[in-house]
Amino acid sequence: MAIDTPTSPMSPLSSSTELDSDEGAMYLNGASHSSDPDDEHFTLDLDDSSDESTPVSEAGTDAASTFDKASIAELVAQYGSSSATAWLEFSRYKIWQAPAPIGGSSFPPVQGFMRQGPWIFAWGNPLVSTPAALEATARAFVQYAAGARVVWACVDHAMEEVLGEKLGWSTVHCIYEDVVDPRRVIEVVEAPEKKTKRLVTNAKGKEDREHDEIVRDLKKNLRRAEKANISIEEAHGDLKAADREAIEKGVADWRKHRHGLQIASTTLQPWLDQEHRRYWIARDSQGKPIGILILTPVHNHLHSDHKHDDSIPHPEHPEHPSHSSKHPEHAPCVAYQIKNAVSFPDAPKGTSEKLIYSMLCDLDAEQNRRDKAGEKHDRITVTFGISAADKMSATHHLGGWKVTALSKTYAKIAKATGLINRLEFRRKFESIHEPMFVCYPEDGFGLDGVKALLRALKK
Repeated sequence: MAIDTPTSPMSPLSSSTELDSDEGAMYLNGASHSSDPDDEHFTLDLDDSSDESTPVSEAGTDAASTFDKASIAELVAQYGSSSATAWLEFSRYKIWQAPAPIGGSSFPPVQGFMRQGPWIFAWGNPLVSTPAALEATARAFVQYAAGARVVWACVDHAMEEVLGEKLGWSTVHCIYEDVVDPRRVIEVVEAPEKKTKRLVTNAKGKEDREHDEIVRDLKKNLRRAEKANISIEEAHGDLKAADREAIEKGVADWRKHRHGLQIASTTLQPWLDQEHRRYWIARDSQGKPIGILILTPVHNHLHSDHKHDDSIPHPEHPEHPSHSSKHPEHAPCVAYQIKNAVSFPDAPKGTSEKLIYSMLCDLDAEQNRRDKAGEKHDRITVTFGISAADKMSATHHLGGWKVTALSKTYAKIAKATGLINRLEFRRKFESIHEPMFVCYPEDGFGLDGVKALLRALKK
């Protein structure tokens, strides 16, 4: 997700360089001097083209060109996770569909994936109508990919349990789905700032102090946007030609201002899948577009039944949607993903925060109107998509020196790529971390696999 993240010099988010992240994005600087995770000069060489392609069975549907693209977009909107929205970039992702019906799904399951040499990276959960079809779908996909080295990335608890317990794969937790409750963010922003004495401030825990600082930074940037007379509104219907042209120019300028090698699961294509997407436009005092936020529907998975592993870091936020007294734990949800939120280079500071906050306010207003009308309806949640955890933990079939080695590799890569930075910006919006997983056959994913994955994501 593309988010411009201005920081305050006094903020714990401050950095010597501007952070400008893309959905699933990472930035690598320099060439590789060492690929040994124990080496303090460890870097990654992504220009190595030594991967040898391994033939893969062509059973099922292997190319989007042979598939009805509109039907994929519809299935992703109804059944897909935030990771599945990446599949719509058909130039990067291939589409597999089960060649025969699978029990538990009302349609033949679908999976998007990337190829890099001998590797196949399945991205996100497969599209199925019920979780009952996950195991059979996983086995069918693995059979399709026979001869390749398969890694399943960005999957939820249900899929992780299938791969770990039913297929005997190794599974690790090193990523989160960042979920936001619009009402919670509004309550935090609208809460009056209390001036506390230094003694009281010092008595607070470190996490409380950091949270207070993050909230102050968010409010400050929202005030900056107000002073700059930035207006935000959702676009309904077709945009005017002049607005489309201004947005396309702004996106092009934004790309020119980015630095470093760019690694991302998707690229910013503002008009992709317009039928399912919603748009918020930021304008300056003259009415010129200076930023855009794109929202896309995804299937909510927050309350899918699963066995929670207490060893996985999972903050129990009191305002988490599943703990809301207003909405029962298993109430159905309408889920959206912030696909992109970009402020253009000439936009005042605070534009990104204003875009996101305005969108959350609009969604909350929709919720309130339905509540007042007494309608039975789904509640609304929003996800930023995937972000990196600050550490890796094993969850199935991985232990001892293997965990130690993989943890070192992950820590080095996270540091080299700035993986954690995006998480810091999302904390401004009270995001809740839903654990997600990377899964692979035992002994099937090491540094070579990591490098292959980063090459596949290289833009």
